[in-house]
Amino acid sequence: MSMDSTFKTPEGAELYRAAYNAMLARWPVPSQSLDVTTSFGVIHLNVAGDSALPPLFLIHGFAVSSTQWYPNVGPLSRHFRVYALDVINQMGLSVSTRQIKTRQDCANWLIELLDALKIDHSTFVGHSYGGWLSTNLALIAPQRVDHLVLLSPASVFTSLAMPFMLSFLSAFFIPTRPMIYRFMQQTTTTRLARGELFVEQLVMGIKHLKPQQMAGPVLTVFKDDELRQIKIPTLLLIGAREVAFNVDRTIARARRVIPHIEVELIPGGGHLFPTDQSDATNERILKFLKSG
Repeated sequence: MSMDSTFKTPEGAELYRAAYNAMLARWPVPSQSLDVTTSFGVIHLNVAGDSALPPLFLIHGFAVSSTQWYPNVGPLSRHFRVYALDVINQMGLSVSTRQIKTRQDCANWLIELLDALKIDHSTFVGHSYGGWLSTNLALIAPQRVDHLVLLSPASVFTSLAMPFMLSFLSAFFIPTRPMIYRFMQQTTTTRLARGELFVEQLVMGIKHLKPQQMAGPVLTVFKDDELRQIKIPTLLLIGAREVAFNVDRTIARARRVIPHIEVELIPGGGHLFPTDQSDATNERILKFLKSG
């Protein structure tokens, strides 16, 4: 299977790959490129850290890719074998051959990935949509998840805010650099440069990826009785200046349905706080994982 099959033209695929590689070049540690075949397609991963270290999976948010973890992979890979994957049916180098339709599908492709890598269980760190995928996996296959780290998870505890969704959809239906830049600027508390590589990769993806490649199940908020099943150690981090959902309602519900959950606000952080407040994010994640 070729990555070209997920893009409108071979030229578009090359432009996207160039933007992807420019972001990957920001990783501060050496990484290994890995492609794993599953019944849903070929999953691409960027792997860092000693192979003798315990595994940790990083699952990125909607419409981006594993390259987003460049501010986090250095500290994390000193303690873990980090597997940063490109979510299937999203903007990365994974190639889908089978549509993801259900919550079970969302868990199954991750389970197949773990099986192929011969990893029985692992820590999962998920940002935004990646937080939803990680939570879904913890509910369907809890024996595969050691620790669950949720970074501003989308639609796990509360629905996404309508202004955020409208801004996001506008960037996709009017995929110009100014429109995408405007949306991205709303997600971060730092000033993005006009030539920011993060924005450029998103522009290249939206412009050249086939629309059907972004298809997937509609995210629904998990029910109380589902979330109460989570018994594994769980950390919830949210930017203090989050705009994607109501912070107070999210924290209140998380503490009500998962009493053992650890919750912390990241000062000055927006929806992209793992990037714009990376030092505080990395420190808090490692503190949680080292504590047990």
